[in-house]
Amino acid sequence: MGTSSESFEFELLPYRTAPKKQLPTAGVKGEVGRFGSVVVERCPLYRPLDKGMDTARLSGPAFPETVFRGKRRSGRPSLFKAELTLDGVRAELQFNARALRKQDRALRIGYEGRQYVYSIEDLGRVRALERDGVKVAIGPGRHVPPATTYSAGTATGPVDAVDLALAIVLEEVDTDVLTLAGAALSSPFALMQHFSDRAE
Repeated sequence: MGTSSESFEFELLPYRTAPKKQLPTAGVKGEVGRFGSVVVERCPLYRPLDKGMDTARLSGPAFPETVFRGKRRSGRPSLFKAELTLDGVRAELQFNARALRKQDRALRIGYEGRQYVYSIEDLGRVRALERDGVKVAIGPGRHVPPATTYSAGTATGPVDAVDLALAIVLEEVDTDVLTLAGAALSSPFALMQHFSDRAE
């Protein structure tokens, strides 16, 4: 799988579709340097048959198919009961929503010998995925009236398609619990999850 040793920037555009005879989709899409087009899609509707779970799916010609599945929260999959796969290979996920220090609340991702740290920076405005020598950061970008705000990404180091796929799919995941304020607000949610898990 190719890499890019130079830093580069990219943009992600939020989108929604509402076809007449299919489920609506929402997500982000864009062109990511020489890696080309990418799209992340999820269904914004609550679907009872999914038992409270939700899915975000990333695809693109140069990217591994990346699927994030977790308990639905704020209309998106969350880090609770989460599963992440790239080309069918499962990644390991760890985070501590009760931790007080930012670095202790970070999401840790293990995938095929790589160790990633995903954290929220700049007062919750920037999401950053890091491994040795590589960083992909995504935050607010340009605003196009009346209501479209792009996300602006920066890739630094020998970034490859796996690094980008992980960072971009997480744009459609509720990661508020990784912030101190989000962790505090999600405590009642986590408690309800605990009781619902025990009831299953």
